[in-house]
Amino acid sequence: MKAARYLLCLLPLVGCARERPVDPLGRHTVIWLYPIDVNRPMIERLVQRFEKENPDVHIDIRAVPGSQYQTKLKTLVAAGEPPDVFVCGDVFFAYLKPFLSNLTDLVRRDAKEIDLEDFYPAVRKAMTPGGHTYFMPQWFNVSLLYYNRRIFDAAKEPHPTKDWTWDDYAQAAKRLTKNGVWGSTVTTGWWGEWLTLVHGAGGNFFDAGITRTTLDSPEAIRGLTFYRDTIREGFAPPPGEGPTTGFASDKVAMDYGGHVGLWATYRQLPSLDWDIEALPKGPAGRRGGEISLTALGISKTSPEREAAWRFLKFMSSKESIRAHVDQGYFAIRRSVGHENRDKGKAPHNRAAVETALETAEPIPSSKDFVEIALNLVQPEIDRMLTENVPPEQAARNATNAANAFLKATNGGAR
Repeated sequence: MKAARYLLCLLPLVGCARERPVDPLGRHTVIWLYPIDVNRPMIERLVQRFEKENPDVHIDIRAVPGSQYQTKLKTLVAAGEPPDVFVCGDVFFAYLKPFLSNLTDLVRRDAKEIDLEDFYPAVRKAMTPGGHTYFMPQWFNVSLLYYNRRIFDAAKEPHPTKDWTWDDYAQAAKRLTKNGVWGSTVTTGWWGEWLTLVHGAGGNFFDAGITRTTLDSPEAIRGLTFYRDTIREGFAPPPGEGPTTGFASDKVAMDYGGHVGLWATYRQLPSLDWDIEALPKGPAGRRGGEISLTALGISKTSPEREAAWRFLKFMSSKESIRAHVDQGYFAIRRSVGHENRDKGKAPHNRAAVETALETAEPIPSSKDFVEIALNLVQPEIDRMLTENVPPEQAARNATNAANAFLKATNGGAR
């Protein structure tokens, strides 16, 4: 993926003039590039509410398939026609930063209305990289341990607790792997699980200055070894095997690092009796579960910055967050979470989310992280799982490739 370098080379084009749509009612028109997903009906209802409350603003939704979103956004930037509002969040922030408006002045001006203290501390940290605000969050994901209550109860196995260690998790998974049931599953193809385990073992993706990759450290290798051993020790299916729907199949006892965005899906499966717990403690304690935000930012060249800002405030307001909770998401605002709007629905152990947030970490603050993680490191991790490459060798290969890239491109921190 060449997204970071591609976007940065477009900087001279950002200021190009663009023709604005003319609203027949004379309203401010805010163009929002929206990735189509299952939330579209909810999003359209929220836009209607916003326009009713702000009759002088029209939100022009330009919907594109989610899989094509980044390509479409880059194309619009290259043409000098970036949308006023687009989805960013912390994962893609580092290479989108040159095109985002710094919203810190607006946040300070409207501090009482926004009430940043209502967001969880880990969310506030993730939404203010470098101490500045470039986007406003709608919902978040944090790494958790998902477990199937029915499978545990049928095996007379005690449910996971927040005091579990890696060994408790592995031993329970081994005991539960029988009669067509897997004790756990492995998330492949991206960093979601293995980087969490690297952190839990005391390792890091980069050094403190984000000048080199450090996945070849003894701690990082220990985390990668545990990741590999979930398959080698037989309690998680190898890539390409096991139930195609994973934890949702009702044939997997646990999912390490599952996604909050799947709550709505799980709730629609009547036979799936599930709950959550904070991730088990690794050698470095409970450290490094990922937190990631889905958020909206404003183009730095938008002629409708104030109108777009009103829309961002609305989409992060209590009214909007309540709609997200009704859709199946965990409330990003504490005050909305305490309303218990989805009381009685799984997951029941909501305290696990707050426990996880205490030690959750955003992805490394590097414009090169996504490209390095997916294109250089991930292939070595995959070979470790599928070709029996020793973790030590996979870690060295990944580290050497990543550091060669950083040296060649003069990459590093934001």
